[in-house]
Amino acid sequence: MQWELSTPVDLEKMAKEEKLCIVPIGVLERHGEHLPLGTDGLVAHKIAVEASKIEPCAVFPVYWFGQVHEAKFSSGAVSFESDFTLTLLKNLCDEIARNGFTKIMFVNGHGGNGSLLSYFLFSTMDKNVPYTLYSVMYDSGLTPSEREEADSYMAADSGGHADKWETSLVMSVAPESVKMEYQRFPEPIKAMGRVNHLGRVFTPFSWYASFPEHVTGNPSMANKEAGDKLIELYAKVLARDIKAVKEDTVVESLKEEFMERSEKIGK
Repeated sequence: MQWELSTPVDLEKMAKEEKLCIVPIGVLERHGEHLPLGTDGLVAHKIAVEASKIEPCAVFPVYWFGQVHEAKFSSGAVSFESDFTLTLLKNLCDEIARNGFTKIMFVNGHGGNGSLLSYFLFSTMDKNVPYTLYSVMYDSGLTPSEREEADSYMAADSGGHADKWETSLVMSVAPESVKMEYQRFPEPIKAMGRVNHLGRVFTPFSWYASFPEHVTGNPSMANKEAGDKLIELYAKVLARDIKAVKEDTVVESLKEEFMERSEKIGK
């Protein structure tokens, strides 16, 4: 059930019966020249909505303001300062909880949000909040056989950003936004590897050093049919995660145990 399309009565009913609200989170950033700036959020939201039809829960509108500092060189990116970003996330969760939901799960569509979400979830351990938090990347729960199925749709491609895979997904979700005539980079688009000399050492510019145009692989090989199949597959996978979170009772008890022990320190 989509939050923004719900009546107050329906939203209250969902909060009481299912208790879970999922938040699709993306960013606004460049995806080559041919994909929309909102690619990550659009795809995550579509998968979340389809998954909620399998396993009922509330789906919040796309949350656009994740971690995307590495894209600020390009027009269209929106990147807030880190303290403001964390404050926004906390306020969002507080508001969702105020509306009756006791479980909130972020469904991430942007790789760069992973560290942000992990830190944000950890930060809520500072004080006892009236909700439990969960986070998942929409495609992280694929079984080996499902991974083989997904890979079969993406044959002869590699990359992971604005490539055949992601372009196919957007062709399924928002086909009118894909402008293949704007794709001007010679394919396959490979990593430049300008900081490979550092080995596994990470820097703030590691992604930019390899993919300064924020596009990889073979986007011209994309097709809507593959995107449709991937959306269906990812929705099924996410529905399993939703079911597990709805049935979970352990995290809440761990939170209460942790907070009780924390409050006793020094007393």
